[in-house]
Amino acid sequence: MVRRGPLITLAAVVVLAAVLLAVNVSKEDDDATPAPAPAATAAPDSTTTTTATPAAVEFPAQATYVGRIPVATGTLTLAIAVEGGDAVAYACDGSAIESWLAGDADAGRLDLEGREGARLDGDFDGETVRGTLWLGDRSWTFDAAPAEPPAGLYLANVGDVRASWIVTQDGTVTGVLRGGDGGTTPAPALAPDGTAVVDGETVTADPVSGSDTF
Repeated sequence: MVRRGPLITLAAVVVLAAVLLAVNVSKEDDDATPAPAPAATAAPDSTTTTTATPAAVEFPAQATYVGRIPVATGTLTLAIAVEGGDAVAYACDGSAIESWLAGDADAGRLDLEGREGARLDGDFDGETVRGTLWLGDRSWTFDAAPAEPPAGLYLANVGDVRASWIVTQDGTVTGVLRGGDGGTTPAPALAPDGTAVVDGETVTADPVSGSDTF
Protein backbone atom coordinates (compact mmCIF):
# COMPACT_ATOMS: atom_id res chain seq x y z
CA MET A 1 0.00 0.00 0.00
CA VAL A 2 1.38 3.36 -1.05
CA ARG A 3 1.65 6.06 1.61
CA ARG A 4 0.62 9.47 0.19
CA GLY A 5 0.80 11.69 3.27
CA PRO A 6 4.29 13.13 2.65
CA LEU A 7 3.55 13.69 -1.03
CA ILE A 8 0.33 15.55 -0.31
CA THR A 9 2.12 17.69 2.22
CA LEU A 10 4.89 18.47 -0.24
CA ALA A 11 2.41 19.39 -2.92
CA ALA A 12 0.61 21.73 -0.55
CA VAL A 13 3.88 23.45 0.29
CA VAL A 14 4.65 23.92 -3.41
CA VAL A 15 1.20 25.42 -4.08
CA LEU A 16 1.52 27.79 -1.13
CA ALA A 17 4.91 28.95 -2.29
CA ALA A 18 3.56 29.63 -5.76
CA VAL A 19 0.70 31.71 -4.35
CA LEU A 20 3.05 33.77 -2.17
CA LEU A 21 5.32 34.37 -5.15
CA ALA A 22 2.42 35.59 -7.26
CA VAL A 23 1.30 37.96 -4.50
CA ASN A 24 4.79 39.42 -4.12
CA VAL A 25 5.17 39.94 -7.88
CA SER A 26 1.81 41.69 -8.03
CA LYS A 27 2.76 43.96 -5.11
CA GLU A 28 6.08 44.86 -6.77
CA ASP A 29 4.26 45.76 -9.98
CA ASP A 30 1.93 48.04 -8.02
CA ASP A 31 4.86 49.68 -6.21
CA ALA A 32 6.64 50.22 -9.52
CA THR A 33 3.70 52.14 -11.02
CA PRO A 34 4.81 55.80 -11.10
CA ALA A 35 2.64 58.34 -9.27
CA PRO A 36 0.71 60.66 -11.60
CA ALA A 37 2.54 63.88 -12.34
CA PRO A 38 1.05 66.99 -10.70
CA ALA A 39 -1.13 69.04 -12.97
CA ALA A 40 0.66 71.95 -14.55
CA THR A 41 -0.24 75.32 -13.00
CA ALA A 42 -0.38 78.31 -15.29
CA ALA A 43 1.92 81.17 -14.35
CA PRO A 44 0.06 84.24 -13.03
CA ASP A 45 -0.66 86.89 -15.63
CA SER A 46 1.80 89.70 -15.01
CA THR A 47 0.01 92.10 -17.35
CA THR A 48 -1.21 95.18 -15.42
CA THR A 49 -4.42 96.78 -16.63
CA THR A 50 -4.40 100.55 -16.38
CA THR A 51 -7.23 103.01 -16.94
CA ALA A 52 -6.31 105.87 -19.21
CA THR A 53 -6.95 109.35 -17.89
CA PRO A 54 -9.29 111.18 -20.25
CA ALA A 55 -7.66 114.05 -22.06
CA ALA A 56 -8.59 117.53 -20.90
CA VAL A 57 -11.16 119.32 -23.08
CA GLU A 58 -9.76 122.62 -24.29
CA PHE A 59 -11.91 125.74 -24.32
CA PRO A 60 -12.86 127.23 -27.69
CA ALA A 61 -10.66 130.08 -28.83
CA GLN A 62 -13.33 132.52 -27.66
CA ALA A 63 -16.58 131.81 -25.80
CA THR A 64 -18.92 133.05 -23.08
CA TYR A 65 -20.82 130.96 -20.53
CA VAL A 66 -23.73 132.09 -18.34
CA GLY A 67 -25.42 130.49 -15.35
CA ARG A 68 -27.67 131.27 -12.40
CA ILE A 69 -26.88 130.42 -8.77
CA PRO A 70 -29.70 130.29 -6.19
CA VAL A 71 -28.69 132.07 -2.97
CA ALA A 72 -30.48 132.91 0.28
CA THR A 73 -31.34 136.43 -0.90
CA GLY A 74 -32.41 135.47 -4.44
CA THR A 75 -30.19 134.65 -7.41
CA LEU A 76 -26.64 135.37 -8.44
CA THR A 77 -26.08 135.54 -12.18
CA LEU A 78 -22.63 134.46 -13.37
CA ALA A 79 -20.94 135.12 -16.71
CA ILE A 80 -17.56 133.72 -17.77
CA ALA A 81 -15.73 135.01 -20.86
CA VAL A 82 -12.82 132.96 -22.22
CA GLU A 83 -10.32 133.97 -24.87
CA GLY A 84 -7.13 132.06 -25.54
CA GLY A 85 -5.59 131.16 -22.20
CA ASP A 86 -7.31 133.98 -20.31
CA ALA A 87 -10.71 134.28 -18.66
CA VAL A 88 -12.83 136.92 -16.95
CA ALA A 89 -15.89 136.26 -14.80
CA TYR A 90 -18.54 138.51 -13.29
CA ALA A 91 -21.14 137.61 -10.67
CA CYS A 92 -23.91 139.90 -9.46
CA ASP A 93 -27.35 139.82 -7.86
CA GLY A 94 -28.73 142.81 -9.77
CA SER A 95 -28.80 144.94 -6.63
CA ALA A 96 -25.79 145.27 -4.36
CA ILE A 97 -23.54 142.23 -4.72
CA GLU A 98 -21.03 142.09 -7.54
CA SER A 99 -17.55 140.66 -8.12
CA TRP A 100 -15.13 140.70 -11.04
CA LEU A 101 -12.59 137.89 -11.32
CA ALA A 102 -9.80 137.13 -13.78
CA GLY A 103 -7.18 134.46 -14.35
CA ASP A 104 -6.17 131.48 -16.45
CA ALA A 105 -8.14 129.17 -18.71
CA ASP A 106 -5.73 126.29 -19.25
CA ALA A 107 -6.47 122.74 -20.47
CA GLY A 108 -10.17 123.10 -19.77
CA ARG A 109 -9.57 124.40 -16.25
CA LEU A 110 -10.43 127.83 -14.81
CA ASP A 111 -8.50 129.39 -11.94
CA LEU A 112 -9.77 132.93 -11.34
CA GLU A 113 -9.36 135.42 -8.51
CA GLY A 114 -10.95 138.72 -7.54
CA ARG A 115 -10.94 141.25 -4.73
CA GLU A 116 -11.73 140.46 -1.10
CA GLY A 117 -10.99 136.78 -1.42
CA ALA A 118 -13.24 136.13 -4.42
CA ARG A 119 -12.29 132.98 -6.29
CA LEU A 120 -13.67 130.75 -9.03
CA ASP A 121 -12.55 127.26 -9.98
CA GLY A 122 -14.17 125.48 -12.91
CA ASP A 123 -13.82 122.64 -15.39
CA PHE A 124 -15.00 122.49 -18.99
CA ASP A 125 -16.58 119.25 -20.25
CA GLY A 126 -16.82 120.31 -23.87
CA GLU A 127 -20.19 122.00 -23.41
CA THR A 128 -20.70 123.33 -19.86
CA VAL A 129 -18.44 124.92 -17.27
CA ARG A 130 -18.98 123.46 -13.78
CA GLY A 131 -17.26 124.63 -10.64
CA THR A 132 -17.35 126.62 -7.41
CA LEU A 133 -17.57 130.36 -6.78
CA TRP A 134 -16.34 131.88 -3.52
CA LEU A 135 -17.28 135.39 -2.40
CA GLY A 136 -15.69 136.06 0.97
CA ASP A 137 -16.61 133.21 3.30
CA ARG A 138 -19.54 132.04 1.15
CA SER A 139 -19.34 129.52 -1.68
CA TRP A 140 -21.70 128.04 -4.27
CA THR A 141 -21.43 125.44 -6.99
CA PHE A 142 -22.53 126.44 -10.49
CA ASP A 143 -23.21 125.24 -14.02
CA ALA A 144 -22.66 127.78 -16.81
CA ALA A 145 -23.89 127.00 -20.33
CA PRO A 146 -22.67 128.51 -23.62
CA ALA A 147 -24.17 131.94 -24.35
CA GLU A 148 -24.64 133.09 -27.93
CA PRO A 149 -24.91 136.83 -28.70
CA PRO A 150 -26.70 138.95 -27.71
CA ALA A 151 -26.37 136.89 -24.49
CA GLY A 152 -23.11 137.60 -22.73
CA LEU A 153 -21.27 140.04 -20.48
CA TYR A 154 -21.31 143.82 -21.04
CA LEU A 155 -19.61 146.83 -19.48
CA ALA A 156 -19.80 150.63 -19.72
CA ASN A 157 -17.65 153.20 -17.92
CA VAL A 158 -18.50 156.87 -17.49
CA GLY A 159 -15.71 158.57 -15.56
CA ASP A 160 -15.32 156.60 -12.35
CA VAL A 161 -18.81 155.11 -12.61
CA ARG A 162 -19.03 151.54 -13.93
CA ALA A 163 -22.13 149.70 -15.09
CA SER A 164 -21.97 145.94 -15.67
CA TRP A 165 -24.62 143.66 -17.18
CA ILE A 166 -25.15 139.97 -17.82
CA VAL A 167 -27.62 139.01 -20.54
CA THR A 168 -28.83 135.40 -20.36
CA GLN A 169 -29.84 133.28 -23.32
CA ASP A 170 -33.55 133.98 -22.66
CA GLY A 171 -32.91 137.76 -22.74
CA THR A 172 -33.00 138.41 -18.98
CA VAL A 173 -30.68 141.28 -18.00
CA THR A 174 -29.03 141.52 -14.58
CA GLY A 175 -26.59 144.26 -13.66
CA VAL A 176 -25.05 146.44 -10.98
CA LEU A 177 -23.83 150.02 -11.14
CA ARG A 178 -20.82 150.89 -9.00
CA GLY A 179 -20.40 154.59 -8.21
CA GLY A 180 -17.20 156.48 -7.75
CA ASP A 181 -17.57 156.12 -3.97
CA GLY A 182 -17.73 152.31 -4.24
CA GLY A 183 -21.45 152.14 -3.55
CA THR A 184 -23.58 149.73 -5.57
CA THR A 185 -27.11 150.03 -6.98
CA PRO A 186 -29.06 148.21 -9.69
CA ALA A 187 -27.65 148.99 -13.12
CA PRO A 188 -29.75 151.12 -15.49
CA ALA A 189 -31.78 149.32 -18.14
CA LEU A 190 -29.81 147.93 -21.06
CA ALA A 191 -31.70 148.41 -24.31
CA PRO A 192 -31.80 145.71 -27.01
CA ASP A 193 -29.42 147.84 -29.10
CA GLY A 194 -26.86 147.74 -26.25
CA THR A 195 -27.30 151.34 -25.11
CA ALA A 196 -27.91 152.58 -21.58
CA VAL A 197 -27.97 155.84 -19.67
CA VAL A 198 -25.08 155.77 -17.18
CA ASP A 199 -24.61 158.75 -14.85
CA GLY A 200 -26.76 160.88 -17.12
CA GLU A 201 -24.91 159.95 -20.30
CA THR A 202 -26.13 157.63 -23.06
CA VAL A 203 -23.47 155.04 -23.77
CA THR A 204 -23.13 151.83 -25.74
CA ALA A 205 -22.09 148.91 -23.58
CA ASP A 206 -19.06 146.92 -24.75
CA PRO A 207 -19.03 143.11 -24.81
CA VAL A 208 -16.42 141.73 -22.41
CA SER A 209 -13.90 139.15 -23.66
CA GLY A 210 -11.60 136.90 -21.69
CA SER A 211 -8.55 138.98 -22.56
CA ASP A 212 -9.95 142.24 -21.08
CA THR A 213 -8.28 143.63 -17.99
CA PHE A 214 -9.82 145.44 -15.01
